[in-house]
Amino acid sequence: MNKIIFIDTETGGVNPEKAALIQLSGIIRIDKKDVEKFNFFIKPFENSEVNEKALEVQGRTLEELKTEKYVEEKEVYKQFVNLLDKYVDKYDKKDKFIVAGYNVRFDVDMLKAFFQRHGNNFLFSYLDSSMLDPLYSIRLLQVAGILPVLENNKLETWCKHFGIELKAHDSLEDVKATKKIIGKLIELIKK
Repeated sequence: MNKIIFIDTETGGVNPEKAALIQLSGIIRIDKKDVEKFNFFIKPFENSEVNEKALEVQGRTLEELKTEKYVEEKEVYKQFVNLLDKYVDKYDKKDKFIVAGYNVRFDVDMLKAFFQRHGNNFLFSYLDSSMLDPLYSIRLLQVAGILPVLENNKLETWCKHFGIELKAHDSLEDVKATKKIIGKLIELIKK
């Protein structure tokens, strides 16, 4: 059984231990079928970093983070673990999600810190340690001369190149776009 979790985060900064996790979104895909989407909006944890510049890029305000749309991190953690438990047997070493996302190492580091804040050091009971990241495939295909070298390798730039609509810096929109880019890269590789 092929299990993929496409994931993206929006944060208050870049340090996983200190930065607030503001939005956690994804799509769960099992055997080439999308079976569930999730989109959590999270109140910053106490004394977390919430950089004004990060919020500006995301089109959010500090006031917005205090609204009822944003749920306490502890509650989101419980809901997210319940979601993972629904699809993966954390005690089975062979039953894991392949993690997919654009520059996804950052998101996995944020998730690891998120789990650790709630006393759980076992994120990789759910996730395979290898990752499906189109950024690395793009670089490989550029070196091979299959893809052009653009002004940068940002998600927005490649979405524009492939004609994929993107409302950047919303983690669910980023997940959907990344999933489409992966599809385009698979088509290129199959040729």
